[in-house]
Amino acid sequence: MVMDEKIYVAVTGRDVESKSSLIWAIQNSGGREFSIVYVHQPFQELRLYRKEMERAHKSLDKYLNICRQMQVGAEKICIEMDSVEEGILHLVSNHGVKKLVMGAAADRHYSMRMRALQSKKAIYIHREAPATCHIWFTCKGYLICSREGKKRDYLYLECASLNSSSKSEITKGTESLPSSSKVKDDDQIQVTDAIKRAKHSENVYINELKRRKETEKVLRKTKEELEKMIRKLQYKYSLSLEAFRRLRQEQEELKIELREVSKLKSNRKNHGPPQYFICPITQDVMEDPHVAADGFTYEGEAISSWFERGHETSPMTNKRLPHTSLVPNLALRSTIQEWLQASTS
Repeated sequence: MVMDEKIYVAVTGRDVESKSSLIWAIQNSGGREFSIVYVHQPFQELRLYRKEMERAHKSLDKYLNICRQMQVGAEKICIEMDSVEEGILHLVSNHGVKKLVMGAAADRHYSMRMRALQSKKAIYIHREAPATCHIWFTCKGYLICSREGKKRDYLYLECASLNSSSKSEITKGTESLPSSSKVKDDDQIQVTDAIKRAKHSENVYINELKRRKETEKVLRKTKEELEKMIRKLQYKYSLSLEAFRRLRQEQEELKIELREVSKLKSNRKNHGPPQYFICPITQDVMEDPHVAADGFTYEGEAISSWFERGHETSPMTNKRLPHTSLVPNLALRSTIQEWLQASTS
């Protein structure tokens, strides 16, 4: 039987776990040709059988695409057998497989202290596979342990020197730990992998800490700007409330004065205009009265000119005004117009 120099990678239905085993094999085995092996357990129902086969071939095509991207040759092999481990063993025996990569356990069982096989399939293959097959057992992209393959000449001499009783002991002892030198090599690989993972974790932590500090800085700046904006809005709101309160008070006063003015309409020709009709700046009857922030009413054009000349104080109190906004005094304007019409009639 011709020995096959390809590296065989046993995959399962779990895409993520099989992908990690395949990538490890390509990066660490040194091989250029790979065979991706999938053992399909057939269903009795035809519909389920077809669906499962379609899903299996889609997964195998994904693995082939990974091999193409990593620039290595690959083929897919799909075997139908009731037992997965029997299917892998059948392939190893019939194809004379010398190099095999398979999972030591499900990825969810991985830990940095993991050294022994946990999968029943892996334990079975480790025990029953031909001694000439070198097997690597991986989990979550890391090497857990390996079983070194023996050359045929060495294997023949070893078998010739053993008696029947020692053969039974060898069969039982295949589940024991690898040789001390191999354990040492595996420990060195595990230490190297642990250092790489530690450095990677450190870089991830440093980058995450840097991003967190930058985010906190942005949040602090945004919070300060929002607080400043809220204070400004609160100040403007209080000023608006005060101006509205003064305007309501002046409207009430105007209502009272309007009632008094209505009594004096017949005598307006003989009397001068009320004092509140007079602009404090121009000392003339106002045509377009406006209320300023100090609560006093001025001729609109006169108070606007006052502000345009650079004044920021009240013409009446000489105190600094909180703002220069003006509000039209429509009630007073209406009253002045009525007074003017009555005076000219």
